[in-house]
Amino acid sequence: GACAVGAPGRLAEEAGFPLFVIYWFTNYLKIESAHDSEVSVVSRAGLNGTQICVQVLGPPKIGMGGIEEDKYYFIVMKEFTENRKKIQKGSLGYCTRSENELSAVVEFNKKTIKLAKVRQEDLQEISKDEAELLLEIQDMSHRCVLVQNEKLFKSISVLQINDIVQVKRNRVTWVGIVKTIIKSRRDSGLELNGLLFQVECVEGGDHKMKGRKIDKEVFINAGDITCASNTKVGPSHSNDKENKLYSNDTEIWNKSPVGSQSPSLSPRKMGREKSDEISTSAHSKVSKHYSSRTFNSTLSIPGQNLVESDSIALEVESMVEVKLPNNAIVYGVIRWIGIPEGHDSLWAGIELDYELKDASDGTFEKYRYFCCEQNKATFIPLRNCKPDARFSSNLLREIVSSPVPTPVETIQDNLTIQEDVPPVRENEVLQLMKGRMKGIQGHHNSCYLDSTIFSLFAFTSVVDSILHMPGGHSEKIQHVLREDIVNPLRKTGVVNADKVTKLRKLLGCDTFTSAEKDPEEFINVLLHEVLAVDPLLKIRSGQKIQESYCYQIILEKDEKLTVPTVQLLLERSFLSCDLKFEEIPSCLLVQMPRFGKQFKMFPKIMPSLELDITNLLNNTLRQCFICGEVAEYECAQCLLDPTLHPGAIKQYCITCNKQVHSHKERKDHQFRKFPYPRDISAGFPFPRHRMELFAVLCIETSHYVSFVKYGPSKHSWLFFDSMADRIGDENIPEITDCPQIGDYLLMSEDILAYTDLKQLDGFAKRLFCDAYMCMYQSPRMCLYK
Repeated sequence: GACAVGAPGRLAEEAGFPLFVIYWFTNYLKIESAHDSEVSVVSRAGLNGTQICVQVLGPPKIGMGGIEEDKYYFIVMKEFTENRKKIQKGSLGYCTRSENELSAVVEFNKKTIKLAKVRQEDLQEISKDEAELLLEIQDMSHRCVLVQNEKLFKSISVLQINDIVQVKRNRVTWVGIVKTIIKSRRDSGLELNGLLFQVECVEGGDHKMKGRKIDKEVFINAGDITCASNTKVGPSHSNDKENKLYSNDTEIWNKSPVGSQSPSLSPRKMGREKSDEISTSAHSKVSKHYSSRTFNSTLSIPGQNLVESDSIALEVESMVEVKLPNNAIVYGVIRWIGIPEGHDSLWAGIELDYELKDASDGTFEKYRYFCCEQNKATFIPLRNCKPDARFSSNLLREIVSSPVPTPVETIQDNLTIQEDVPPVRENEVLQLMKGRMKGIQGHHNSCYLDSTIFSLFAFTSVVDSILHMPGGHSEKIQHVLREDIVNPLRKTGVVNADKVTKLRKLLGCDTFTSAEKDPEEFINVLLHEVLAVDPLLKIRSGQKIQESYCYQIILEKDEKLTVPTVQLLLERSFLSCDLKFEEIPSCLLVQMPRFGKQFKMFPKIMPSLELDITNLLNNTLRQCFICGEVAEYECAQCLLDPTLHPGAIKQYCITCNKQVHSHKERKDHQFRKFPYPRDISAGFPFPRHRMELFAVLCIETSHYVSFVKYGPSKHSWLFFDSMADRIGDENIPEITDCPQIGDYLLMSEDILAYTDLKQLDGFAKRLFCDAYMCMYQSPRMCLYK
C-alpha cells in the first residue's frame, strides 16, 4: 500500500517540508517525494511503526535491483489463474504504478497481458538484467530451475568476455570461451531485450562429444550454461568503463559484466560474492584455461621468472602420473595449468582416472579452475607431475607442435599376438581394462563395430570358434580379427583404431570404412559373407528351418505393456510368428523392437538376466501351465487372457487343455498340438534350458556403446565407449566400472515403470531406454562345435 507522511497540512508545505509516498515491497522500501526528489531511508521502526526518517538526496535516478521508471520485474514461481487466464510457472513480467494504481504485465501464450492484481507469494523479484537473461530461455520450467540455482544464476549474470563456461546442448557437454555478449530480440510487451552469448568451443577441453562435431562458435542462452568460471564480483568492477560495440544494430558488451547496465553492479549481486568464483588477481596471473601452451624446463611469464618440472614438455591434456603422500601412484589428465591464488609457482589441475576421497570437482582453495566429476580433481605443483609411464615418452610432442593436443597416437601400434589369449579373468579386469584410453579406439563412425567386437570377445569365449574355423572366404580377415584385435585386447586391454580400420577395409564393402552401420549388419557380413561360419541360430517355422545370426523381435504393440522384459518379448514374438528353436543356441543375439534411429516400441525395456528358452524349443519336454504334467498343447490366444496370468506361454496337458477350452470365452481358440519326446520314464524331472546375459548394446543419437558383464558376480559390469572423448582428430576410448548395473537389473518391472531414471545416473537411462541388442550365452553350450 502507500501512505503520505510529513508535517500536517499547509504548514508542512509552507515550512518547506516535502510530502513523501512510501511503497512497501517484498525486499525493499521505496519512497517518492511530492517534489520529485530522491530520498533514502535513515531509520525505520518497522512495518507498523509511525515514524520514518528520510533524507532528501536530489533529483531521482534510475535505481538498481529491478527498479527502473517504476517497473519491478519478477518471475512467476507458482502457476496461478487470474481472470480465467492460467499464468504458467516461469513467465516473466513486471509491476508498474499508474495514478497510484498497481498493476502487472506478464507473459501469456507468447504475448503479454495486463493483470489488475498478482499475489506476492506466486512471484520472485528479479532485476531487469536477470529478466533479460531469462527471456531467451524458451522452456519456462527451466527458467525457474535456473533461478533457484542461485550460485549458477549469479555466476551467469556476471559473465564477461573471455570467461570459461561449460555448455550442454543437444545432450552434448563441452567447454567454451565467451567471445561476445549480445542483446537479441526485443520483447515490446515486457520492454526487454534477450541476452545471448557467443561461445567458442575449446578443442580438447573438459567435454564429452562422443565423436560428434559441434560448431566452432555458437550462440547460446543462459539455460545452456551448466557451469561458469568467471572473475570475482566486487567493488573492483566499479571503475570499469562500459565498452559497447555495435554490429547490425545489435549492442555488444565487450568488457562490462552481463548483469550491469552501468559501471557499478547492483548491491544485490555484490552482496552475494563467495567462493565459487576465481578472484580477479588469480585470473590475471594464471595461464588461459584449457591453453594449449606447453611448459618446459624454463618458462617465462610477464613479470616473473619460473623454473619448473622436467625437461619433458607437459601441457593441458597431457596424460600424467602423480605420486601421492602414501606413495601410491595415480594417473590422470592435466585440465588446467597456472598459478593459483596465494601461490607463486605453476600448478596443474588434474582430472584423475579414479575417485579419491580428498579430491574435488575442479575447485581448489575456494576457487574453481575446471569442471569434472566429484572426487576426481587434484591440484599439485607442476614440477611433481611426470608423463604417464604406461605410454612411451616419444608420444609426447615438443613445444613447436600443433596448438591442439592429440592423444596417444600409436598405442602399441605394431602389436600383433599370434598365440591364443583367453578372455580376461574377473579378478584382473579392473586393473587391466578400467580407465581412459582403454578398450577399442573408435574412428570415423566405427562405434557399431567397436562395441560389437568388445562385447563378443573381451570376457567370453562363446564365439571364439569363428577365430579358428577353417574354410572361410578370407583367412586374412580371420587373422586380423584374432591376432590384431581380439588377442591384443585380452592381453593389453587396448586396441588402436588403425587395427579396426584395417579390418573394415577387408570387409569387401566401401561403406564399412566410413558410413554409419548397425551391429547386425556387421555381424551378418563378417560371419556369413566373409568367414562363412555356421549360423548361430536354427529356428523352425512350420516345416521349414531358418538359419540366422541374430533374432529381431517382431510383435504388435501392446499398450498395456509399460516395461516389458526381454523374456516376455521373445516369448510373444516366437508365439505370434509360430517359431521354435530347432536346437539350443550357444549364443543368442536378440534385437529389441526398435526401427531406425528414432522409433522405439517401448520407452523402457528390462534386459532379463536369465533367458529361459525351455518353452521355445522344438521337440523338448515341457510342463503343463496348470498342473505341471507333460504338456502336449499350446494356445496363442490364451496368451493375453487376464484370468490366466497374461503374458506367460500357455501350454497344457490333454486334461487341462480340454477343461480350459470348455469355457465359453475360449471355445473358439485355435490351440495346437506340438511334438515332444515320447521315450521318458514316469517322474522324469523337467529340464530347464537357460541362457545368461553377458552384454547389452545401446544406441543414442547414432552412437553405439555397450554394457558388458566380465564375471559371475552380479556387480561385475563395465561400460565401454570407444569415443568417450575427443582430442584433436583422435577419439579417446574409455572403460568405466559400473557395479550398480547389477542392482538395476534386479529391479522389478513395476518399480522400474515408476522410477525416474534421472534420479539414478546416466547409466540407468542408457541401459533401459537405449537398448539395441541383448547378448546371451548358454553355459552348457559354450564349447567349440
